[in-house]
Amino acid sequence: KPIDEILDEAPILHEIQLQLFEWIAYYYMCTPGEVFKAALPAGLKPESSLRVEMMDDLDWEGLELSDKEFELLEALSIQPVMNFNEVAKLWEILNPSPRLKSMQARGLVKLYQKVETKYKPKYEKFLRLSEAYTSEEKLREAFDSLAKNATAQENLLMRIVSEYYKGKTVPKSETLKELNIGSQVAKALIKKGFIEEEEVQIDRLELYGYKLHTKEIIYNEEQLRVLDEMRQHIASGQSKPILLHGITGSGKTHLYIELIKDALAQGRQVLYLLPEITLTKQIIDRVKSELGEQVGIYHSRFNDNERVEIYQKVRSRKYQVVIGVRSAIFLPFENLGLIVVDEEHDHSFKQHEPAPRYNARDLAIYYGQLVNCPVVLGSATPSFESYQNALKGKYLLVELHKRAVAANPPEIEIVDMRIQRKKRSMHSIFSSYLYQRIDEVLKRGEQVILFQNRRGYSPYLICETCGHVPECVNCDISLTYHKEKKHLRCHYCGHTDFNLNACTQCGNYTLRRAGIGTEKIEEAVREVFPEARVERMDLDTTRTKMAFQNIINRFENQQIDILVGTQMVSKGLDFENVTLVGVINADNLLTFPDFRAYENAYQLLTQVSGRAGRSTKKGQVLIQSLMPDNVVLRSIEHPYSEFFHKEIPSRQQLGYPPYARLIRIEFRHRDKSYIEQEALRLLNLLKPYFGANLLGPDYTLVARVRNLYRMQFLIKLSKNTSTQKIRSVLDKLIKHYFEVAPQKTLRIIVDVDPV
Repeated sequence: KPIDEILDEAPILHEIQLQLFEWIAYYYMCTPGEVFKAALPAGLKPESSLRVEMMDDLDWEGLELSDKEFELLEALSIQPVMNFNEVAKLWEILNPSPRLKSMQARGLVKLYQKVETKYKPKYEKFLRLSEAYTSEEKLREAFDSLAKNATAQENLLMRIVSEYYKGKTVPKSETLKELNIGSQVAKALIKKGFIEEEEVQIDRLELYGYKLHTKEIIYNEEQLRVLDEMRQHIASGQSKPILLHGITGSGKTHLYIELIKDALAQGRQVLYLLPEITLTKQIIDRVKSELGEQVGIYHSRFNDNERVEIYQKVRSRKYQVVIGVRSAIFLPFENLGLIVVDEEHDHSFKQHEPAPRYNARDLAIYYGQLVNCPVVLGSATPSFESYQNALKGKYLLVELHKRAVAANPPEIEIVDMRIQRKKRSMHSIFSSYLYQRIDEVLKRGEQVILFQNRRGYSPYLICETCGHVPECVNCDISLTYHKEKKHLRCHYCGHTDFNLNACTQCGNYTLRRAGIGTEKIEEAVREVFPEARVERMDLDTTRTKMAFQNIINRFENQQIDILVGTQMVSKGLDFENVTLVGVINADNLLTFPDFRAYENAYQLLTQVSGRAGRSTKKGQVLIQSLMPDNVVLRSIEHPYSEFFHKEIPSRQQLGYPPYARLIRIEFRHRDKSYIEQEALRLLNLLKPYFGANLLGPDYTLVARVRNLYRMQFLIKLSKNTSTQKIRSVLDKLIKHYFEVAPQKTLRIIVDVDPV
């Protein structure tokens, strides 16, 4: 076919990216198209849209036309080309295609497809002094020619001249607003030839500044030893990743920065992966303070156009360092010299919906091998898989056992809430111990973090008459009560219900709020400590692009005394004035039905505890629980290695990671009886191949989401099993199922290495 036009002046992908994408599609059992869709910013993906033009030399005024046809031809006589949406709006209908095709057949219009990308560069108008009026004599002549009452013109011309001598132009919109004058003033000066207007493409990303860190970093002996050990390993050219295991506050970030400097000195690029957007603010401040404008940031809060600009800056190597969340791994690095995966244990590195369901940590390790680039994994609480690999010698293990500054780890105290309630010592939701510590900290002018891993006001409402709990109409889950918005909300599908009074089952007005969410904690703090400045950081308060940054800035500047939050407050944040962390209820972390529950609880509680006492001030952590003797709570004060060796035997006995690999097969359908019937059909297909290694079928933890029932199988594979063979078998079985299935409406999802 003939080529109509060339869409890109240069390839948007490097060859190494194509190799990476092929591996992702193979390993995570998805299509190449799904990988490309996830990897490329939406603004770079070409889209085809319908265009409408009037036929050349058409004399339409004497033709017999309908009202709609007349409207369109009249519009095209003014605007020669219209797109599909413009025609639909003009005719006030959803689908104008049939009528347009009829007009085309009659020779009235021509239709064609236009392929274009969504990305639109951002332009801004600037004002500058005309070349003819740059001399002192001509400027005097210009000012003298202005009328005596033309004050606005004089002020604007003065501003433009002032900036001209500084070598700058003047942003039109901003300047007119600042001087409180209209656009007609600028038009008058342009008409007289004194000034000129130009449209300039501007960088959207320049809007995002950073806080300069000027504090000198002094490394202790342990940090210097570990840094030297990592540098020697990297210089040796060994391909094995490095696992940097350091307690909270041990200064891992500063060591990453030293390794980044080493890579930049060799003219190579760096990818610094973080699990959460919340972490990027403080990290970007530190890294940019050291490395300046060659550092870029990439996360999901950027819009499509901003993501394209970041993508282009990485490809052109204007950004030598990128700090980003998991999707940053898809950026077009040309010469990677280092990949850092901070908080490598975090489950946020795993993509769940849609495919590819990749883990950015594991992908980083493969990417490093692909481009011969060192990979550093860092955590105070490594995943069991990574720590096991390090103990077996697959990774280089380096450890930091001391805090970077002259401070000890915080004192941790477990509060037995059974005794507190029995003695009636509670202050609202706070035990007497936590109440007293908060009061003392506030009096000293220090700060507090209160952690609860549930947002909303109450996890559910319950009728005290009949016991009914309001549930989502689309999902098998209770609705969460949000007091601020005055509604019940499903955190899976977004369904809202404004019935907060009468029980829908028995009709009685006896609905009671049950459980504790961050919104309720915030309210309790305001009641118990009315003088304290309180803010909340969870998904509900951080939906806008700059919300994270604004809250963190205020807390860092000590404009907030008590910060209430979900796991957002637990990871990597560094506030020198925080001396107390309170965990309101640890029990829901300990009772989650998952083989990783204790590992996850230990990691989360250790991480949030690490926010206290990160400077020379003494830190304290109070954890409220009805299960104070639980092994996780009793292990928080002890080294990670002790907890690991306590827990790992049960993993080996039950055949779970790190001693096995998992593949989860989930299937979804609207009809409950049909999905159960097809589960048995799938069981009969899978059982002969996997035998006792096949678990299920069972409903997922939430059996119905968005009116789709969900069931699953879990396949356990030994470490020695050929993954290529397994993928081949699964692919054949799924294809065979759809060949014989009575309906093709069952959706099957394969999740490799689920978390």
